[in-house]
Amino acid sequence: MKIQRLFIYPVKSLRPVEVTAAEITNEGLRFDRQYVLVKPPTGECHGLCEHITIKSYFELGLFHCAVDVAWSKLTITHIQAKENRSIVVPLTPSPLVLMSAQTFQVSIFGTRATGIDMGDVISDYFSDHLKFRVRLLYIGGNGQREIPGAAYMPKHYQALSISVNDKLQPQRLRFADAAPLLITSSASEEDARRRLPAVAQGEDVIIRFRPNVHVDVGEEQEPYEEDGWSMLAIRSQSDPEQEVSVRCLARTVRCLSLNVDLAKGGMIATNRQLYGLLAKDRRVNDKFPNKPVFGQYACAGPSGAVLRVGDEVEITERISRANTPMSASPITPNGPVTPITPYGPITPG
Repeated sequence: MKIQRLFIYPVKSLRPVEVTAAEITNEGLRFDRQYVLVKPPTGECHGLCEHITIKSYFELGLFHCAVDVAWSKLTITHIQAKENRSIVVPLTPSPLVLMSAQTFQVSIFGTRATGIDMGDVISDYFSDHLKFRVRLLYIGGNGQREIPGAAYMPKHYQALSISVNDKLQPQRLRFADAAPLLITSSASEEDARRRLPAVAQGEDVIIRFRPNVHVDVGEEQEPYEEDGWSMLAIRSQSDPEQEVSVRCLARTVRCLSLNVDLAKGGMIATNRQLYGLLAKDRRVNDKFPNKPVFGQYACAGPSGAVLRVGDEVEITERISRANTPMSASPITPNGPVTPITPYGPITPG
């Protein structure tokens, strides 16, 4: 098995940037989901901004992202626009600019982060195309937010403390929904493709699932065997000394973003709606029994390591049942470790 494709999403819910290498941080891949689009706060929101996502605003799929060769500029292009098609934002904003900018609070699945406003020009660009007022925010504060328990268990509002193993620091998020990484497999991709009508089977199916790491499992794995992955080891082809540990956290329940027509920015034809096609037999996360599953939420370390397309992937531990960060998971040779939240230990409910 090997890494087949790598994706980062500099702006949450916009189209990804496909890369050949990506650096791991304690908040996921570097530059991933460091920006988010929000509606300005109103009195009803108690000062919190409402973030907008592709599952509710399908037209976000029309914004394509590209990074320059120096990895300093992010160009965002609306592919259907006839005027004002593109805007350039810094991939890493200047600290001096950020210090004087307005800040807002954003809550995603119940955990909050500070967002730093990127100004009126950028706001006007997105607002003109979306036809309602939005602001673009960059992750502020300490550059991270806590992992939300509600993403893994309904009505669980405490934050989670999750580590790859007992030797690495706890993981955090930027503006990703629930986990630092999302991992998918080529065998499951092909199963999803076969569910589509013949005329649509040539499309780039995996883009609709929005993974970070897409693994080519060759003939070694059947579709959805990643449901049972617990720990992975990724070994670099160019740096023999580097080994990345990946802890799989939970079978990823999917949302209506699977039904986006990325070419048109609307709902795709019914016979191409992957949400319903998968729901027939892929509702396999018992915490969310009505939603289809595709892929695994995950975290990886050590921070600073680099993943590359072509790196070897090995399954080092498996599980036989659905796992969540709130259930004990074997991550060390000495036995299971139950994650601890700032409010105390979480045990299976």
